[in-house]
Amino acid sequence: MLSYSLGFHRANPGTAAPAQPASIIAVTPFSRDRTLFDSRAAFGANGASVAISGTGTAGEVVEARAFSVDDGGATSTVWADVATIGAGGTWAGSLSVPRSASWFRPEVRIKSAPAVSAQGANRFGVGHVLAIWGQSEVSNILNGFYSGTSPVAVSDPEAVQIFHGADTTPARAFVTTAQPFTAAVSAMAATLISSRPGEKFAVIFHAVPGTDPRQLVNDADPARMWANDRALHDLATADGQTVGLAGMSWFAAPGSLGSSYGEAMFPLFTKKTLAGAAVTIPGPVSYSGGSYQADHWFGELYDYAFTKWVAYGPHRFDISVDMQDATHLPGGAADTGMTNKQAARASWRAMRANANATMFLPMGIEPNAYVNGRDDGAGSWTDLTHPAGGTGDGISAFARQTALTFLRAAGLATWTIPEFDNCLWDPAGAYVEVWSSAGPVTTTRLARAEAALPATYTHWTTVMGFQINGLPAQNTAIVSGRVRITRNGGGSFISSDVLTFGEGGATGMVKFPQDAQNGTWKNLPIVDVGVAGLNGLPVRPMPSAAVLANTLPAVTSFTTVAGQLTRFKDTANWPTAGGRLTFALDMTITSFAASSYLVEMDNTHITCNVATDGRMFLSLKDSAAALILASIQIGALSVNTRFDLVIAVDLAALTCWTSLNGTTTARVLAANSGNLASAARKVAILSRASGTTGNVVGTVYKAELWNDCAAGGGRPATDALLRTSGRIVGPASVANAHPWKLGGNVV
Repeated sequence: MLSYSLGFHRANPGTAAPAQPASIIAVTPFSRDRTLFDSRAAFGANGASVAISGTGTAGEVVEARAFSVDDGGATSTVWADVATIGAGGTWAGSLSVPRSASWFRPEVRIKSAPAVSAQGANRFGVGHVLAIWGQSEVSNILNGFYSGTSPVAVSDPEAVQIFHGADTTPARAFVTTAQPFTAAVSAMAATLISSRPGEKFAVIFHAVPGTDPRQLVNDADPARMWANDRALHDLATADGQTVGLAGMSWFAAPGSLGSSYGEAMFPLFTKKTLAGAAVTIPGPVSYSGGSYQADHWFGELYDYAFTKWVAYGPHRFDISVDMQDATHLPGGAADTGMTNKQAARASWRAMRANANATMFLPMGIEPNAYVNGRDDGAGSWTDLTHPAGGTGDGISAFARQTALTFLRAAGLATWTIPEFDNCLWDPAGAYVEVWSSAGPVTTTRLARAEAALPATYTHWTTVMGFQINGLPAQNTAIVSGRVRITRNGGGSFISSDVLTFGEGGATGMVKFPQDAQNGTWKNLPIVDVGVAGLNGLPVRPMPSAAVLANTLPAVTSFTTVAGQLTRFKDTANWPTAGGRLTFALDMTITSFAASSYLVEMDNTHITCNVATDGRMFLSLKDSAAALILASIQIGALSVNTRFDLVIAVDLAALTCWTSLNGTTTARVLAANSGNLASAARKVAILSRASGTTGNVVGTVYKAELWNDCAAGGGRPATDALLRTSGRIVGPASVANAHPWKLGGNVV
């Protein structure tokens, strides 16, 4: 090596120049082989900045690249300057590495002497790092008992690694066909691989059974220690990785917060209140109805320049008691806590939409198309809070749906999230149709071509989960990929009717244990978006009220007033030739103070009256005044409860059909003359109460009279034989002008 100085100076030819040491370079290995870095897909990126370090000759410039191991270097990154070795002989820098199917090794060299190089002993990859937070429903994905079904094949043994042990010792495992960990883990891995073939995933399971986020952040509560989850996080990020996606559907223990859920949880993500005020942590977090101690917040683990939260809603919450009426449905006196789940869902959504919730991605799917619990072998159902083991329809399906909600929220899947975003109210009120722009709606039962549920219970309808005016819909069908709903009890929808979907626990369940035993979850709406391993994805519960908003014109009802003697009577005689009649009445009676006659024909050829205790009776005579149907009870009514009644008579068929709120009963008639009326008989509606005075008091939505009847009962499909002026509707001005009206005015 030559040396120079100012001026002209010749070196002593008898003195040898001192030997210079050869340059050296080394790279520090990662803490483990096949460590994975996140590619920041949630931010629209597809690469990672990978920290590397090492030792070498001071002053030398270090060049580095990521050498692709699996393809012989074909997809290696280009050499780039990363550091200058310091005086102490150490250096540190970073590599920009794209998301790749290959594992890499860090390779470094001295820029001035490229032959001096080194390669890291351990491989690394660039893909996706996910963290799932929760309690037992997540923890059980790792539990062999709950995941006790056959694992599925894992096509890429290098693609998915998991980190677990939030309540034990943190550890890592690769998911392969030979070593699936559990069936549910293999199902999750298969879903990730099929959705993003050639990409790599690290999934961190922050899950401890029976715990609450408020326990997690409170160091004084031993039920769940922050330090344990911190240790798991540190293991997963030991080489400087960041978590790209964190998410939770944590609503079992904290679901009791109900409408305060978002308010209580928001400071743990932001150190702010929903109003934007700063929250001091460590310190108390206050919310409507209470407070808790928070010694930690998620910002201690996640830098929001690198991490986004996946906001998906509550999973399934099945009932454990009958909820067969309005008292037991969500919000009723015997509500089993489903109102809290519904309120928590709404609160969580509102929280995510907060202006300060910038760390949250758009809403993902809400997993509920799977089965909870298991048959207890004693005629009931048990373990209702947990996705079922021993079947691919339980915890494995939940695991798949969890993976998919992460992928879709981050834009790693592009299918449209199934939700009811279209609705049509038939202008005549005959039905309502709802559908999803994600694709044709179906159900798991229909997709599998399984037999329909029997008509054991009225809510066991083709598509469950809908409610009309707060009660389960009883008549639903799939028509050309849309859900068609008709009104409970028959008749037409009116402007005051309210349609909802996915209220309470979003399961549509009413009867326990029958709903669980007969798999009513299969009757929830799904859309097949083409994902492997599932018949379809669940349609998101609780669509926008604006989507389902009733578009029918204002109710055309009228109200009769006590003492007004208001009634309606046909001005023409009923034909003496012909033995068919249909009478239909949609109304609410406000008083049973006296016996109320809903319909009658002169000489009592037909009478339908309601007794003072609400029981309803029907009698029929033929034209010869022979009694062909004795006074028989056809139902019972309640004060101030709307009902829909249809009476269809066919003397030739010897049958009378009565339909009350959609339930039809056929009654055999005695032999008869074949004609219903003798000479000069007329039909009256709302005719009297208590003898010949008074009137039926209530609100009338529609009264109809036909000279015909349909086979099997119900309203005739055509108005061709509707009695002239035989339809009485409101508003009051229309009813008061009706040619059949007698007595005082309605209002």
